[in-house]
Amino acid sequence: MRIRHFAILILIALSSACTLAQSPAKPVAGQSIAVGTFAGKAEDLLAAAPAKWNQFPAKRVGLNRTPPLFDTDEASTPELSLVEVRATRAAGRLVLQLSWRDPTNDAAVLPKPPDTPPETRFRKVPTEADDRFFDAAAVMYPSKHQTGPAAPSLQMGDAADPVEIYYWNSARGAMLMQAQGRGTTRRTGQGFPASGSYDRGQWTVTFELPDLPAGTPVAFAVWNGSQKDRDGRKYFSVWQALE
Repeated sequence: MRIRHFAILILIALSSACTLAQSPAKPVAGQSIAVGTFAGKAEDLLAAAPAKWNQFPAKRVGLNRTPPLFDTDEASTPELSLVEVRATRAAGRLVLQLSWRDPTNDAAVLPKPPDTPPETRFRKVPTEADDRFFDAAAVMYPSKHQTGPAAPSLQMGDAADPVEIYYWNSARGAMLMQAQGRGTTRRTGQGFPASGSYDRGQWTVTFELPDLPAGTPVAFAVWNGSQKDRDGRKYFSVWQALE
């Protein structure tokens, strides 16, 4: 009888596990971003003074450190624990401001690359500062603008649920990227309005995005140049729902 009772308990546990696996993940309380309303144009907020942004509530979003990707990756102690996010809608656009503490300003002014594709250039020119890494930040959201409780994989989405990535780099500026899973990130060749400034140990970067509807999940990432962050080596957040 004891064996039979134990077997029944196992079946119940397996049934519960299957049910949980089939059910979409529900958003955790507090994992949302309040979105304000700005009467002016979105461009007026890109380089606005802190006083103008302080009218919108700030959400402190925790950051996770990606594990080493390769055996040759140098070990790094987590330095960036959170990013402060403010959001507002302005004239049919969504404007997000990310702020985080960083003791080092890893930025540079790099020459603009030629307009011609690399394979058609007569002379190859080595990239400058190829031994340096730069501070950067990004905002990611589903390409399909889903607003349900489930969200794409944080590892750059997947084939069924691609993602849009609004990426800003302190040396190269803003560029729009797309991905359908880990290792598939590609540049679209398009930019977007953005601004970034470093002052007294803090980065403040402002992104202008399309006006995403309430409920859209967004995630954030920060790269620390002094820790040789690049590509998948970064700090990242979990999904946050826009209110």
